[in-house]
Amino acid sequence: MNCPVCLHPVTRPALTGADIFFETSTDAFNLSGCAACHSLFLDPLPTEEQVARFYPAQYWWKSSAGLLRRLERIYRRAALRDHVAFIARAATQARSDAEPIRILDVGCGSGTLLGRLKESGFDVLGIDFSAEASAIARTENNVEVIVGSLRDARFADQSFDVVTLFHVMEHVLNPREVLAEVRRILRANGRLVVQVPNIESWQFRLFGAQWYGLDIPRHVIDYSADSLQKLLRESGFRVDRVRHFNLRDNAPAFASSVFRSLDPVSRSVRQRQRGMREPSMLAWSRHMLYLAAVGVAYPFAVAEALAGCGATVMVQAAKER
Repeated sequence: MNCPVCLHPVTRPALTGADIFFETSTDAFNLSGCAACHSLFLDPLPTEEQVARFYPAQYWWKSSAGLLRRLERIYRRAALRDHVAFIARAATQARSDAEPIRILDVGCGSGTLLGRLKESGFDVLGIDFSAEASAIARTENNVEVIVGSLRDARFADQSFDVVTLFHVMEHVLNPREVLAEVRRILRANGRLVVQVPNIESWQFRLFGAQWYGLDIPRHVIDYSADSLQKLLRESGFRVDRVRHFNLRDNAPAFASSVFRSLDPVSRSVRQRQRGMREPSMLAWSRHMLYLAAVGVAYPFAVAEALAGCGATVMVQAAKER
């Protein structure tokens, strides 16, 4: 099959992996690599119906209860500081007048990032497939979230100054269609902010199919920094900034790859699926162990980012006229 990113016809088998984090399938999944842009993708690409079965119920973050919940919220808000700063800079380049800048966050989950952006004075809106996550976004973060897909939302032309897609593009089968829709709804000087795991990272080279950033089979396409930028340029965007590090994702990806049983997201989802709740002391101990693992991983995460091989790549791009 042709590469779904750059459409190049030459691809080759790359690796085989399984769903080791959410265990939605016992199948082995083959990934192929593109000879031109070096992206990876499930081969054959699944249908939309098959992709839907890869997601467990309640596939989004939900905090714990009591004091642990408050501490988790403090940590998550602090970890999003550089996300907010990156978006704020993009917003100032999109508009310079006094009107509130309108931001759409695609795949917003329970809306923690949107809440931070709203506190910073932006006019925000989210969209997500999960009705339950959307309800939490409203009640806990006081933001409006539309339930559904970007395509089905049918926003008017030039509706937003900034559109963000954090860890969305690796989940979609039709990246060029998604970017065409984003371009349509962005205003003339609008900015896109997109972040994906980076398969040219040291972490991917170290862990291979066991890397948390690969998340087989939910990540149907895996990007390098170059392949993402090439896709953006061919979709009518001009790349302004590229960043290889952020607080929320890089070091935690390393920790979750080494200690899968401690990963808070997959652990939380599995517990909700089974109708279980961890005893308080066990939850505290696992959270503290995970936090320690993240702390130990930070020097490595910083080093790979400084070398231009960070675990994630975050790109700001302008809509070309």
